[in-house]
Amino acid sequence: MRMTAVVPAWCCSWRWRDAGKTSKTENAQLKAQVTTLQKENVALKGEGTSLRADAEAMKKQLAELTKEKQGLEEQVKALQATIAAKPSAKPPQKPKKMSMP
Repeated sequence: MRMTAVVPAWCCSWRWRDAGKTSKTENAQLKAQVTTLQKENVALKGEGTSLRADAEAMKKQLAELTKEKQGLEEQVKALQATIAAKPSAKPPQKPKKMSMP
């Protein structure tokens, strides 16, 4: 009876020892993955900050272009009003082409 009780105990201890080695290996792999993910996280945070700065710069540029567009539209309206005020004004005639005899 004693022999049968010792054999299963020995098998279980061997399995736990192998499980411990496997756990250590998995733990090392997981630590490496955590380190890699932390580095990626830092890089992505930097990219996010950069993209937010780019977006702000583009918003400012859009506001400037919108103001410029409004100014140009006002100039066009003023020129159209000037042209409409002079109904007799004709556009300059193109010079006639001379034909060779």
